[in-house]
This record gives sequence, structure tokens and C-alpha cells, in this order.
Amino acid sequence: MSDNPLGEFLRARRARVDPAQVGLRTLGHRRTPGLRREEVASQAGISVEYLIRLERGRDRNPSDPVVASLADALQLDAAETEHLGTLASTSGSRGQDDALTVDSDIRRLLDSLAMPAMVTTRFFDLLAVNPVAAELYSAWGLAPGDNLARHLFLSPDAPRIYLDQEELARETVGNLRSQAGADVQHPRLRALVGELSVASSLFATLWARNDVVPKTGGRKRVWHPELGELELVWSTLAIPSSPGQLVVAYQGVPGSRTESVLAHLLTDLGTPRRVADHRG
Repeated sequence: MSDNPLGEFLRARRARVDPAQVGLRTLGHRRTPGLRREEVASQAGISVEYLIRLERGRDRNPSDPVVASLADALQLDAAETEHLGTLASTSGSRGQDDALTVDSDIRRLLDSLAMPAMVTTRFFDLLAVNPVAAELYSAWGLAPGDNLARHLFLSPDAPRIYLDQEELARETVGNLRSQAGADVQHPRLRALVGELSVASSLFATLWARNDVVPKTGGRKRVWHPELGELELVWSTLAIPSSPGQLVVAYQGVPGSRTESVLAHLLTDLGTPRRVADHRG
């Protein structure tokens, strides 16, 4: 991973902009895709020399007006603009350490939910699961202590389990960068990104795109060896008292086969069992 996340982000986004998108005419062949530095600088109202300093990490704290101008020049959306501002205001420094131990009250909350639910870190480390989630995840070889992104990209069974694997992969990588925010130098994230970049060409390609995809909910299709195809609707809630932790809950679409399957699974489990957890 780069030690200059701001510059890396600017270079990646510059390469993604078609000159025609910003009203520029191109003549002849360009050796590299996207906008040239002088084109971005002109659009943003800054000097080329200053843009070079930002991209090379010699200046890491552009002002808010410069961030806004660069966002316009690079055609960033709201999430990408916020991410750029975060990188610019913190210089990519690591913030508060994440909590890795699940609070007993949160474990009891998971245990009471009539749906698959878990606690993860913002880097997708699986910390705790309730009984319904444990039934699903055990069939996929997942348990507290594993990492969901690692499973998605490296598990030999992933293509069979995740029915829309490439789409889910794009969302996961974009969400991972969004969750990281300015903490792209966090040791846990660096270790995960390093491992996945070496072992998965798909991950390496997606991470290099510097896409920012904040997700607090969505749908995914998965295959379970006993339950068949499931379309899970997932929702995420942050735990303010435990920095970096998230509760993720799965449901089926109302009236769907998945909703019925999950209801039967809950009934079959009978008396709730203690939440399984991984203690940091």
C-alpha cells in the first residue's frame, strides 16, 4: 500500500476521467488514460506544480476550497468528495484503534434477534454471530475470527457460494476503502490489503481503482448447500460505544422463499444458544 493515500487517490481518479466529460477536445493519441495534470490543474484553478506536490506527497493538506475544486475537476460524486476531504484533512494518519472485543450487551442483543446477525469490524473481521447466522456460516466454513473479505476473494468455494461474486467484490472493495476513511495506513488494513493483493488479482485490480462505495445496506445472492439459493437483504448499524464495530443483520424479502427458509431455520434451532464470538 502507498504511504501517500491522498496522492494515490488523486492519480487514480485523474486516470478515470474522460477528457470529453469536462469539455476537452483531444487531438492525437494519449499515452495514458484520463486527464493530464495540466488539464486537472487548469480545471481546478491551481498550478501544475502544486498538483504534482499533492500527487507525490510533498504537500498533503490542501485547503477546503482546493479540495472542492479538485472534486469538481475530477468529477467526484458526494462519497468520493467526502473521502478526498478526509484524506486531505488527516494526511492519512491512523486514528483511534478499533475495539475487537464484543460487549456483553451486544452479544445478548444478537442472541435475541430472530434473524441472522453478526458483529464485524469495519475491515470485515467477523467478531460474533448469533445462532441463526452460525447455522448459515458454518456451512460456508466461516466462524468468528475469520475475515469476510478474505473469504470472498480467497476461498476456493467462493464462486459457488457468492452467486454475483464480481459485483459483490466491487462493492466490498469500495466499501472497505470507504470504511477505512483516512485510516488507510491502519496496520490491520495494510495486512489485509497486502495479503489479498498478492493472492487475488481481482482484489488488486479493484483496490487500485480507488473506488469509494459507502454501503449501509443492500442485497446479495448466496448458495447454501442445504438451503439452496438465498437472496439476503442486509442492513448495517454502527456501534458508537465500540469504535470500528458494526452490527450486520440479514432478512429475506417479505413474502419470499428466503424469508420462509430463514423462519423455518429459526424454528428448527429452538431454544436460542449462546452467541459465538471471537475475542480480539
